[in-house]
Amino acid sequence: MTTEVRYTDKTQVKKVVVGKPVRRVRPATNTIGELSNVDLSNLQDGSVLVYNQTTTNFESTLNLEKQNVNGGNY
Repeated sequence: MTTEVRYTDKTQVKKVVVGKPVRRVRPATNTIGELSNVDLSNLQDGSVLVYNQTTTNFESTLNLEKQNVNGGNY
């Protein structure tokens, strides 16, 4: 809501209210393993998360088999 007061050719805005202020922000999760659809059962040093369409989960793996990498043009 905006309140305007007009006089002559000038407009002065007295008050602008946008939503409610946020009092406290809490993190949604503490670790990535707490996210839904993330499987860390095979977690090892150097693992990456790769989406598995069959299980519809992101799974930790050391093997990258279906990735396309485009390094761009230099």
